[in-house]
Amino acid sequence: MAQTRILQVLATAEALEAMTPLAREGFGVRIAAGLSLRSTLADDLGLGPECVEKRIQTVFLDGSPVDDIDQDFARPGSTLALAGALPGVAGIAMQRGSRIGVFREGITHSAVRDLPASDRSLRITLKLFNTVAVECLAQILSRGVEVRSGRLAELLDDNPEALTQATFLLDGAPLDRTALVSALRGGREPLSMVAGAGAPQ
Repeated sequence: MAQTRILQVLATAEALEAMTPLAREGFGVRIAAGLSLRSTLADDLGLGPECVEKRIQTVFLDGSPVDDIDQDFARPGSTLALAGALPGVAGIAMQRGSRIGVFREGITHSAVRDLPASDRSLRITLKLFNTVAVECLAQILSRGVEVRSGRLAELLDDNPEALTQATFLLDGAPLDRTALVSALRGGREPLSMVAGAGAPQ
């Protein structure tokens, strides 16, 4: 099993928006087991009430839309996707608590609490889309996510303007952006990344 590398990034919230392509693909995150999705969003991901209530309009769990984030919860290996309002009638129908949600009853996610009592935490994949990927990303990155090291290098290679003013520590050693990309390029090992929103020192 590949050893997880640890990356700390110090950058402004605006600069961290360059990470939105990875957010759409999905981050690995660890959450407490058996808690409601609302508790996961607030306690594990650190999202405030305004973000949860107003910005996150659409929630998908394992590909199915969720209506009640107080009753539903993630299981080991779940994929949780968060988005703002989606366009069109279909987008409105997918929103949680939608008045026309009846038209997608057959695909709405149903909670089944079958976690063993011994499971205290679990790993899920978190995906962020549209306005949520921009407005909530910095807060989620501050809690820590997991990505494939080589994929981060690809992102930085593809976007020469991304994180040019950031400060990096890889496994405790300071690196500039060029050295970081070289160290991660082609890597398949998991990378535990924590990003702090702030001006580089």
